[in-house]
Amino acid sequence: MSEISKANPTSQVAPSGSARQEEPSTADRAAQIILIVLMPVAVVLSIVVIWGQGSPVDKLKLATGYASLIFLFFLSMIVLLDIVRNKINLSEMLEELSGGASMSRFQLLVFTFVIAFSFFAIAVSQGKIPDIPNNVLALLGVSASTYAVSKGLQISSGDTGAPSDDKAADEHQGQQS
Repeated sequence: MSEISKANPTSQVAPSGSARQEEPSTADRAAQIILIVLMPVAVVLSIVVIWGQGSPVDKLKLATGYASLIFLFFLSMIVLLDIVRNKINLSEMLEELSGGASMSRFQLLVFTFVIAFSFFAIAVSQGKIPDIPNNVLALLGVSASTYAVSKGLQISSGDTGAPSDDKAADEHQGQQS
């Protein structure tokens, strides 16, 4: 037996010398099945849009819009499936580097979701995408700048979550006396 197998008897080595790959989990298989089923649906929908009524420019705009929407949908499905499979960790999303909660991150997250949901609800009820007022963009800008300023202040103050060298030196001197 080789040195590697003696050190780790539970490791499996395939006859070709490469490590054996793990079988995909049921969540991975479900994600693959969902994507395999939805891809042809997206292609069929795009073909129906292209063969529909209207001028070629209108068809191109519509097909491009649907293609973008389908791409974003698949991208969001991949992210959501990775969250469900614990490949993306959200536990520290609202934490500062020091470990406490970040009000500026929370504010940016809430403002973004509220405005996005509001525009989605308006678009569904009216059947078209509404114009975005300048004051809504200003509010999002204020929220984002609040986060940026708080992050800048945090970094300039040296709050990186780790004990600073001065504190470590003070503790070391206190132990010696």
